Amino acid sequence: MATTGHYLGFIPTLEHPEMVGVNPEVAHEQMAGLNFLHGVAQAWEAGKLFHIDLNDQMPGRYDQDLRFGSANFKAAFWLVKFLEDVGYDGPRHFDAHAYRTEDYCGVKDFARGCMRTYLILKEKAARWNADKEIQAILREISGGSNSSPQRGRYSKKGAAALLAHVFDKDAICKKRLPYERLDQLTVDLLAGLR
Repeated sequence: MATTGHYLGFIPTLEHPEMVGVNPEVAHEQMAGLNFLHGVAQAWEAGKLFHIDLNDQMPGRYDQDLRFGSANFKAAFWLVKFLEDVGYDGPRHFDAHAYRTEDYCGVKDFARGCMRTYLILKEKAARWNADKEIQAILREISGGSNSSPQRGRYSKKGAAALLAHVFDKDAICKKRLPYERLDQLTVDLLAGLR
């Protein structure tokens, strides 16, 4: 099957769906033009994230299996942050390959590089979560009126509350959403400037 979403649609049709989960891979979702993190989050929400293949991929290319974090550092950061924030404790596998020009020592450098990048991004995620300015922006963005329906995991009750709620469009349009500042602070943090 092509993507995590395809598998998540197929699994409930099986005789023992509780035994089956998914193993998303960065490159496979990106080859389909999808956002890998969204697929991983969807699998997590469904309780089906059993394993994960970490690598990297240049857009528009075919299954490159590049060293984790080597092509899109920010996307790798958001993925690691998600996995750490939700407490994912399943296998993390680096389904990637060293450059064909590498010798045995180079392949070992490559494997260490994948693991080191994950650990660096894990530490950056903890810093991001503890950064007072970043957290203040998140509170500003997510702060709503007390009458708004609760957000969180999907439920039929939550969906019904959202559908029944009358939103104040004028107030929503006036609300400041400083995503540019948040993005720059994230870049600063990843560049080691925070």
